[in-house]
Amino acid sequence: MISIGNRISYIRKARGYTQEKLAELANISIQFLSDIENNKKGMTVTTLKNIADSLNVSTDYLIYGREEPNENSMIIAMLDTLSDSNRKEAEKLLEIFVGAVNEEFI
Repeated sequence: MISIGNRISYIRKARGYTQEKLAELANISIQFLSDIENNKKGMTVTTLKNIADSLNVSTDYLIYGREEPNENSMIIAMLDTLSDSNRKEAEKLLEIFVGAVNEEFI
């Protein structure tokens, strides 16, 4: 059976996040994240939710592995690598692109 820590580690790596990046996003220490991933420590529900939100997966996925990660996770992971100002610009461009594509199909 795959542990929660193993799932967190797997999806973190799949997103291209370092432990430092995920710890920052989830508002926890790098050491605490390492301990979670290595099944040395448990966590509160709040921490689990923060990690799940940071990885763009459900808590159900982290706990039970019952669902696949969000289909938009690749886009979100790319946006997460940007600074706040660049992220806003990228979101505007994506909005324009989606609007143009939708207009084509109307």
